[in-house]
Amino acid sequence: MNYVLKENFRAPSQALYLTEPYRAMIDLSTLYLSEPWLNSPKGGDGHPVMVIPGFTSGDRSTVVLRKFLSSLGYLPCGWKQGVNFGIRHEAFEGMAHLLQQLSEQYECRVSLVGQSLGGIYARELAKLMPENVRQVISLGSPFNDPEGNCSNVSDLYELLNNEHKSKTAQFEDEQWQIAVAPPVPTTSIYSKYDGICHWRACLQHGGHEKIENIEVLASHTGMGVSAQVLFVMADRLSQRRDQWKPFNLGRYFGIFPQTNT
Repeated sequence: MNYVLKENFRAPSQALYLTEPYRAMIDLSTLYLSEPWLNSPKGGDGHPVMVIPGFTSGDRSTVVLRKFLSSLGYLPCGWKQGVNFGIRHEAFEGMAHLLQQLSEQYECRVSLVGQSLGGIYARELAKLMPENVRQVISLGSPFNDPEGNCSNVSDLYELLNNEHKSKTAQFEDEQWQIAVAPPVPTTSIYSKYDGICHWRACLQHGGHEKIENIEVLASHTGMGVSAQVLFVMADRLSQRRDQWKPFNLGRYFGIFPQTNT
C-alpha cells in the first residue's frame, strides 16, 4: 500500500515540467479565440474577489485574471504582499487584514481565488475567517500533499526558505491542516497536464457537501490565463451565496472540463 501511494504522488514527468512555459503560452494564446463562450456565464454581482498569486509570483502574475473578473462586474483585488516566496506569517496576517477591510468596506463576503501555493493561503484564510469568505477557488493547489513530495519545485522552495524551516514545519508553526477543507463552498481546479504538482495532490477528499474538484486541460503556470479555467471560475463566482450548486457542464456549449466530486 505504501508503494502505491508513493507512486500516485510522485512529481510530474520531466516532459511536462520542461514544457510548462511553452504550454502556458498556448493557454494564454487561446483567450482571444475563446472570448465568445467566456462571456456565456452571467455577469458578476459586484462582490469583491481577492486573488492570491502562486509561488515566486506577485500581483503582476494575476493581472489577466483580475482584468477578466473586472470585465464581468466583480471587484478584484491582489494580495498586496509582494512576491510569494513561501509560507510567511506576516503575509498571512496582511491578507487577513485586507480580507477584513474588503468585507467591511463592501458589507459582504469576499470570494478567494488562489493559484498553486496561493490556493493554500486562500483555504487557510477561509478557515480562519469563514464569516468573511463567500467561497474559495484554488488553481492547481497541492493541499493534499503536506510533505511537498509531489512537486518539481520542492528544491527551489527549500532554497528560498532555508531560514524558515521546511514547508511541513511552516505548516505546523501556523497550525495549518492543509488537507482539511474550508467550511465554505470550495472548488479545486486541477489538470492532469500539470508539470509542477501531481494532479492527485490537488483533489479534495471529504469535508462537506459544497466541495468539488474540476478537471481542465491546462499547464500549471498557465491556469491563471487558461480560457477553460476562467470560464469555470466565472461560472462559480456567478452563483448566489445561498444557492451554491456543483459545476454543471450541460449548461454550456463548447470545450468543457470534467467535474469530479
